[in-house]
Amino acid sequence: MRIGLDLRMLGGGSGISRYVSELSHEILRQDKVNIYVLFFESGDQAAAYKDYGHKIVLTGVKHYSLAEQLKLPRILYREELDLVHFPHFNVPVFYRRPFIVTIHDLIHTKFPGRKKSHIFHRLAYNLVVRNAIMSARKIIAVSESTKKEIREYFSISEAKIIVVYEGANEIYRMIDKDAAAALVRKKFEVKKPYILYVGVWRRYKNLPRLAWAFDKLRQQGVEVELVLAGEEDPFYPEIRKQISDIRNQESVKVLGRVSDEDLKNLYNGASLFVLPSLSEGFGLTALEAAACGVPVACSDIPTLREVMGQGAEYFDPVNLTNMAEVIKNILENPKRQEELANLALARTKHFSWTNAAKETIVVYQMI
Repeated sequence: MRIGLDLRMLGGGSGISRYVSELSHEILRQDKVNIYVLFFESGDQAAAYKDYGHKIVLTGVKHYSLAEQLKLPRILYREELDLVHFPHFNVPVFYRRPFIVTIHDLIHTKFPGRKKSHIFHRLAYNLVVRNAIMSARKIIAVSESTKKEIREYFSISEAKIIVVYEGANEIYRMIDKDAAAALVRKKFEVKKPYILYVGVWRRYKNLPRLAWAFDKLRQQGVEVELVLAGEEDPFYPEIRKQISDIRNQESVKVLGRVSDEDLKNLYNGASLFVLPSLSEGFGLTALEAAACGVPVACSDIPTLREVMGQGAEYFDPVNLTNMAEVIKNILENPKRQEELANLALARTKHFSWTNAAKETIVVYQMI
């Protein structure tokens, strides 16, 4: 088959970008049978793919743009593809040849937020998502929880949706904890043991409640800092204000986006990783933390239960008292910290990008 891979979302620092990078490289390493055409927005994205020997097409088309809907279909049609894999819901509505799509979550459907609050943006989003789901030959869901949500919102056959789990990059592994903590102290001026959050700053990520729970911990005499790594979303400036307004805001370190190497050290140096999200499609950062042998506490939501299993402690994400109690109990119990870290590390053995690529290639062969 002649298969197109839409790689235009590379390099954005998001979970989608990570998915596109990890999966595409692994597919191209494994598959020596099919012919691939690789579509990028720019040459910078394509640099790491030249050695694979497949055709590279620079589209000049940005994701989520009008050109994506009007110009990209013509570019795709010229390549006479048997199949295209779109790694996100933003499929051109006018592209009518066979394609599969990965649906990571329906968070924008459940939590429209400010980006989708305008009636035009809301209608456009609904049109594009519905087209992607209804027109795809197969849908890849990154968890059973996402598959269930797709079926709840759209009347489609269960057989159309294939679950393919994500994995953690090999850079995220256990290293010397004291050395990692020392590097973090030196580079980021973190003075105390710290709780770590990694991810974007959006409403469904529930960061203000994490900050308020952290405030409770400090008032109860728990001597830790809260470290937040990940990009702030300019659509939600109130999140920064809410975090800045807590009593112990001087003990919150806001790092922004960090490199993979720094993130590895941040994970390994943390006393606890916390993911307080109200919704997730997979929860990749929890798995990355687990791969570094870090105890994990996260929201008691179906997706995170599915991915982390026994490898995490769970709390009610809207109950500040419960969130603070769970975090405090872990931090004050070294034996439980070690037990949780070991359980988290064991959980990561169920997930890998090697398996994800292998299973995705099988989906291609179903078309």
